[in-house]
Amino acid sequence: MILALNEDGSMPGEPLPFIEAITWFFIAPVGIFLAVWLLVVTAENVKAKKKRVKQDVLTRINE
Repeated sequence: MILALNEDGSMPGEPLPFIEAITWFFIAPVGIFLAVWLLVVTAENVKAKKKRVKQDVLTRINE
């Protein structure tokens, strides 16, 4: 009767193994962060290359 009164999910399950815990709580977040960082840096570099003005005789002064 007591078990019938418990809500779903209120009974704890088996503990997460160490390797799975490290994978889900350290490796996965760091991997996602690095992937997003890499995409942003790549996009900024591509954008910067497009914005560069080509050096020309008309746009620079020779010293």
